[in-house]
Amino acid sequence: MGKKKLLTAVFGAGMIAYSCGGGTSGDSTPVSLYFTDAPASSFPVVEVTVYEVNLCRDPACTEKVALFSDQNGVTIDLTDLNGVLQYIDTVTVPEGNYTRLEIVLDQNARICDSTGTCNDAIFTEMREKPQKPNEVNCPPGFVSPDGNQLCYIRYSGVLEPFLQGKLIVDFDLKEFEVVWDASTNRWLIKEVKVKPLTPAGHHEFEIYAIVDSIDTDSFTAWWRNSAYTVKLTPETRCEVGDFNYADPAQCLSQLQSGMCVEVETGDDPSTTATLTAKEIEVKDSSEDCGHPGGHGHHSTYVEIKDQVSAVDPNSNSFELQNGQSITVTQATYCEYGDTYYWGYDCLSNLQPGWTVEVKVNASSEALKIEKED
Repeated sequence: MGKKKLLTAVFGAGMIAYSCGGGTSGDSTPVSLYFTDAPASSFPVVEVTVYEVNLCRDPACTEKVALFSDQNGVTIDLTDLNGVLQYIDTVTVPEGNYTRLEIVLDQNARICDSTGTCNDAIFTEMREKPQKPNEVNCPPGFVSPDGNQLCYIRYSGVLEPFLQGKLIVDFDLKEFEVVWDASTNRWLIKEVKVKPLTPAGHHEFEIYAIVDSIDTDSFTAWWRNSAYTVKLTPETRCEVGDFNYADPAQCLSQLQSGMCVEVETGDDPSTTATLTAKEIEVKDSSEDCGHPGGHGHHSTYVEIKDQVSAVDPNSNSFELQNGQSITVTQATYCEYGDTYYWGYDCLSNLQPGWTVEVKVNASSEALKIEKED
């Protein structure tokens, strides 16, 4: 795993040509793939299922190189990627000219609105428009192995990220156009913007992996064909079901082999197999880890995005603009910009007027509060 050579890129409109080594025919190089998203989505949850990410040598994508392929698909919550790079895979890419970036995904998606109400969504076809580099198409007969209708999003433009041996695919949610269709009771995704980014500066990373074995201060987990050792520290936040754990031993005692976990870390999973976890979250099913169904830890919370209208220290609660009152407990965890708090400190540092995303359990208690940019 990891990058072994630096790519030298020669850019032209709508294509990339690169070479490595001595430039002889048949040269190739490792390229690491990540997903991310820009901030400012009005929805707390937007889930899509990605089956493939391809580089194409021609506009129709008849000649392609797979950066990622999974017959089960991987379910991704795009709103969870604000400022984070989700590592997908590192593959060897042959030398050549590539004119398109193609993302193959399930036509069906899921969107939760600001009240926490979730509904089905569907990608609608969109041909290229002036000044729009994306095309969405859902051809008849283009289906997954289990029969789900698939669509592709194709980006046409300069792929500068190859300069560093990394390709970051940005699902720019703030540019999505989503319309409610009352006749079918679902959201219609009518406009999308997906683009490659050039790596720059320091990044936080995340990886989804299946727990294998558990040790005294770490656990091992698998993502695709790679094994990772995930180390916990007293600073690691651990979310399992509807509970937060600050103690590493308590967190590890809740993990079981086969669980799908999301690991946030400062370590790049493309270059190291040992990750120090900043946050761990056990997912409800292993679909996030590329497995259908599977072993998780059931959660009953909903995610709500709204503005804080009032804070009441006497009742350890705050109120949202929609009128909902939410209680803060000693187990509440919060992220306000670059500052992190636990328990009632979350309430004392919360400000009316802030837009927040809150995970709320069935008792209207906050599991996590995150201040939105």
